[in-house]
Amino acid sequence: MIQVNKNICPHNHVCPLIKACPVGAISQDSDGYPVIDYSLCIECGKCVRKCPKKAMTQVADASAQV
Repeated sequence: MIQVNKNICPHNHVCPLIKACPVGAISQDSDGYPVIDYSLCIECGKCVRKCPKKAMTQVADASAQV
């Protein structure tokens, strides 16, 4: 699962990850933070690698650990 660290994300500009996402799973909310549509996200990690502020992280999905 990809998560956004709102403490790091500057959210004062158009997020470059919107165009970087190969499946269009990233948009921005009214405050400017990136929002991930998990129904579209393929967890390729491209946003994690491309985020200039390293505000995106890939974490293990707790529901998948059964």
